[in-house]
Amino acid sequence: MEQPSYTIDDLCKLTGYSRRTIRYYVSEGLLEPPAGRGRGGFYYDSHLKRLLQIRALKDRGVRISEIQKIEPEVQASVEPAPTRETWLRLPICSGIELHVREDLEAGKRKAVEALLRIGKSLFEGEREKK
Repeated sequence: MEQPSYTIDDLCKLTGYSRRTIRYYVSEGLLEPPAGRGRGGFYYDSHLKRLLQIRALKDRGVRISEIQKIEPEVQASVEPAPTRETWLRLPICSGIELHVREDLEAGKRKAVEALLRIGKSLFEGEREKK
């Protein structure tokens, strides 16, 4: 099974770090360099996990200079803070709803609207039969 890979932009979206910060962490030895070179460089889950660990340590007030001194085993035991997501609950009928992330891409919103229409039309027939 192939390991998932991420571009630097993917990591930025997933972690909230800027490209510049990620590159800085690589240059300071806090983060392994990406696989590949230049624009073709990509990152793995291990990079994502490491960035989330750094975030968790920083959230606890640990300075970057101190993070560099911490043994990797200790850093691995630090759980990243859970990410927050906001979901919308879109009712289809009594007891059935569609859950959609609030930050859903604009291009997918039309598909969600179509799903709602189809779902509601399917269950409207159920109500009429009763």
